[in-house]
Amino acid sequence: VPVAGLLLGLGLRSPLAVLYPTMMFGLMASNRKAFNLVRVVAAPVMFSGMIWLMSFVVLMFQGVPAMLVAILALFYFLACYRIQRTGNSMGMLIIAAAVMMSVMGISSYVSMDYLRVEMTKASFATAFLAPLLYWLLPTTTKELAVDVYVPADENGRVIKSAIRAFVLLLLSGYLYTILDSSNMMLAVGAMFVVVFPTRETLWSEALERSFSTLLGGVVALAILWLMTISAHIEVLVILVFLATLWFCQKMLTGRLSAMFYQYGASVMISTVGSALMTSEPWFTFVQRVVLTTIGAIVGAFAVSLLEALLVKDPAAAPPAATPATAPGATT
Repeated sequence: VPVAGLLLGLGLRSPLAVLYPTMMFGLMASNRKAFNLVRVVAAPVMFSGMIWLMSFVVLMFQGVPAMLVAILALFYFLACYRIQRTGNSMGMLIIAAAVMMSVMGISSYVSMDYLRVEMTKASFATAFLAPLLYWLLPTTTKELAVDVYVPADENGRVIKSAIRAFVLLLLSGYLYTILDSSNMMLAVGAMFVVVFPTRETLWSEALERSFSTLLGGVVALAILWLMTISAHIEVLVILVFLATLWFCQKMLTGRLSAMFYQYGASVMISTVGSALMTSEPWFTFVQRVVLTTIGAIVGAFAVSLLEALLVKDPAAAPPAATPATAPGATT
């Protein structure tokens, strides 16, 4: 999939050619068993729809910043509450679309429109190419992948969702006012950490993403070093294919979680593509690792601190006092 996406992006002469392999791999890598048409096609189509919906919202309220912030906060809250109530991570698609379109839209409508079109192309390319690749390379298993969703504890779901929406809004606001729109990876890398329903899973995800980002970046640097020996497109395609094959094999057989290797592969693909576009591999590597790690750790710390201050744990409540025995009663 990333090889097909890379060739497609280069064939279309897109300035965002790296977007194609990264998005296409990320949208279908979670389907690790038999081919499921609904699962493989639904995610790209839904994400594309979310991109257009959020871009429409940004365009509608672009001239009224306070209203735009309020609408984004509502979307963040609803997405986080859905994750809290059901355990289904589909709310991440809403948050990802909202962050990217709002950051690009506030910076430049032309940039937002261009990113929207390119992401739509990549989404529909995934919906078309994934079934074709499954047909060319059929899986041996007939078992379908089934996700197990674990909702958060019922205690304080509303306030926990509000806390996560607030932290996401702060990260977005930081991007609006200080960072360049090209550095949106700070928020994008952190948002998947912030939305996890419990503090335990939140910190586990933060550490996992930090280390997988480092692993993916190191593999990308190795590929880029080999490219200095033989700088041909065929060599690039073969190296990306072999590196992705290794990550995918580790998803099924590795000692760490499947998502660790999946995210590492995504980082490797995007880092290789970005470094080739900018001709600055070390800067791309450091930027990606530092921004993702800072975003994940700061986001996790902020959510944990606010939860400790605002969410009451029923288990920590003092036991109810035992009524005194009435005078003259026997025990």
